[in-house]
Amino acid sequence: MTSFVGRREEMATAKRLLPTTRVLTLLGPGGMGKTRLSRQIGQLVSRAFPDGIWLVELADLQDPSLVTLTVAEALNLRDESTAPLPRLTEFLSDKRLLLILDNCEHLIEACAALVGRIIATTPDVRVLATSREVLGIPGEQVMPVPPLAVPQDAEDGDALQLFVERAGAANPGFRATPANRAVLAEICRRLEGMPLALELAALRLRMFTPEQILDRLDDTMGLLSAGPRTAPERQQTIEGAIRWSYDLCTPAEQLLWEQLSVFAGGYDIDAAEAVCELGPASLMEALTGLVDKSVVMLRFDGMVARYSMLEPIRQFAADRLAERGAAQAVRARHRGYYRQLAMRGQTAYWTDEDVAWFRDLSREHANLRAALRSGLADEPLPTLATVTVLRPFWEHNRFLSEGFRWLTEALDHNPEATPERAKALSSAASLAALLGDRASAARLVSECLELAAALDDKDIMAEVALDRSLLAFADDDREHSLELGRTAIALAAADGQHAIEMDSHAFSFMAAMVLEAPGRTELAERFLELTTDSGSHLLGGLALWTVGIDHWRRGELDEAAEFHSRAIEQLALFERCIWLSSAFEGLAWTVSARGNFERAARLLGAAESLQRSTIRLAHTITAAVGEKERRKVREALGEDAFRAAFGAGANLPLEEAIDYALGRTPPEPEPIAVPAPFKRVARSATATLTETSLLTRRQRDVARLVAAGHSNKRIAAELVISVRTAETHVEHILTKLGLTSRTQLAAWVHEHEL
Repeated sequence: MTSFVGRREEMATAKRLLPTTRVLTLLGPGGMGKTRLSRQIGQLVSRAFPDGIWLVELADLQDPSLVTLTVAEALNLRDESTAPLPRLTEFLSDKRLLLILDNCEHLIEACAALVGRIIATTPDVRVLATSREVLGIPGEQVMPVPPLAVPQDAEDGDALQLFVERAGAANPGFRATPANRAVLAEICRRLEGMPLALELAALRLRMFTPEQILDRLDDTMGLLSAGPRTAPERQQTIEGAIRWSYDLCTPAEQLLWEQLSVFAGGYDIDAAEAVCELGPASLMEALTGLVDKSVVMLRFDGMVARYSMLEPIRQFAADRLAERGAAQAVRARHRGYYRQLAMRGQTAYWTDEDVAWFRDLSREHANLRAALRSGLADEPLPTLATVTVLRPFWEHNRFLSEGFRWLTEALDHNPEATPERAKALSSAASLAALLGDRASAARLVSECLELAAALDDKDIMAEVALDRSLLAFADDDREHSLELGRTAIALAAADGQHAIEMDSHAFSFMAAMVLEAPGRTELAERFLELTTDSGSHLLGGLALWTVGIDHWRRGELDEAAEFHSRAIEQLALFERCIWLSSAFEGLAWTVSARGNFERAARLLGAAESLQRSTIRLAHTITAAVGEKERRKVREALGEDAFRAAFGAGANLPLEEAIDYALGRTPPEPEPIAVPAPFKRVARSATATLTETSLLTRRQRDVARLVAAGHSNKRIAAELVISVRTAETHVEHILTKLGLTSRTQLAAWVHEHEL
């Protein structure tokens, strides 16, 4: 993060206004520094808001209907309703917090409606918005964000300070001296103190002297004077600053810059190569040039290089792409690339590819949204299929409401009687049932059955049986729900529909658990057998949980603890898995049955903090048993001790909570090697020295035992873990290091003296 320069007066004004207004809008054109200023204001006033400062970034969001969901997600609210606004306002009703809505202008009506509702229904929530346009709601206080103060006579001014700091960062050999001060000051004046324009100009000092920059800036300003007179002068200035960078680019760099504007939320090199076409020019060279010119920003997400652009720079390029007449073709390639990612879920969801698929979907969520939005307009039927195959992502990754909205909108765009529509109706029905929207679920199931009969579509019947099972459970008809779940299992098994068969086992066990029905053990064990054969981690973790619950029910506490621990290990592989809370609950019940009530209370607290990410169905099932277990722990400890332990668990960060549940101490922070940018190096048979830091402490222990010639069974005994957990560790180590065999891993361990 670069330093924050100036804005003392604006900070003081904001601090004075926030206690007296419910909505403060920082208003100004792109590139004025509104985003950075809003964050600084949040830090300045944080003590006045005991429930926190919450940032909601809207720049990458293009769909107005997702604004409320995005705010709820930023607040970590449980995704449990097809109508998220009442849930959001209910949550905020007793909160004293500051909500920062950043980049509202392209969603101005949706933002205004949401803020108006929040202000009307909550007494102590304040909103700080950044926008190029006022929200226009009652009580809004507008605070224009001016340019930075430019040098006047002997004064330095904030603009000059920013320019000099950024110039020194861009070119370590640059120095501001009495000899060049007048030229630097004139550059600041010509750019009118606009922060983004100053930063772009500072980057040119890698290639030009200050005098050369001023000369070229004169040319740019002359060009602008012939532009549209209706545009505000400051917007012309930022346009001119960006165009200046554009004019310094090669034709290939300009073309790539334009095409990259279709991405939302960043992209990696594979996506850029799939979407952008430069003819004979080298995309890698053009991308390197754009990074060198600071048009494109590089960051690392783990070990993956990601690229992005500031929003004014992206919008400039999008306009150029439209002028070139190529926007539709580039968006079609963008849509096709992300459709391929989504369609991987046909097999990835229920196999050992699930971790990578969910990770990639989470990383590319903004691009998926952009692809779906353009697809509904240009390719509605393929887009319907894309939204449908993403059902596991919507369901298990805390995006139930968003998935339901995409499905219903896609169905509206595809009224024709097709198998794709039947499957989408079924998926929408399941999400509606999980969200507790019984009326919508019933309507969608009924329409799906009618359409399936008209099409003679027998393949959909297993999924429909599961939908009906969910619906019966929502209607408190638990016996019929279990019967339908077993029907879904039989139909799916007969048709080889592996994902539906596993999903149906999971739900049937849960229904049987609530009913205390016979056959629970067989359902849990068959579910685990299916997921073990398929290699699934997410469904496998859920299966481990069901088997753990069954052992706990039968008083087999050692086995229950082992299965719950394995469930937590596997479900923790997923960034947003909704079932992790349930796994913590199951382990807490087992610990409680052993008489360790303080540890049980801590685990219950950790589970509670995760329940915002748990769907209503899971909460209903665990609550059926959980309340009784919680009372037992509270009575054993006493109210004060219970609250202390419960609170300690609830306050644990996720990673620490997982370490606590698994009985391990948190690993010490270790450096992660960053690969060289812009190069893809072929993986050799062994890893490089820096890659030892990729392994966790437990993985290094496993690697040493592999090198010693131990089997997975022996490793499990040595480390007091299950054989399946040992197998999983070995698989993850091989994947991380790019190796293919235990022999290679043993050689790697000896080579690096691990």
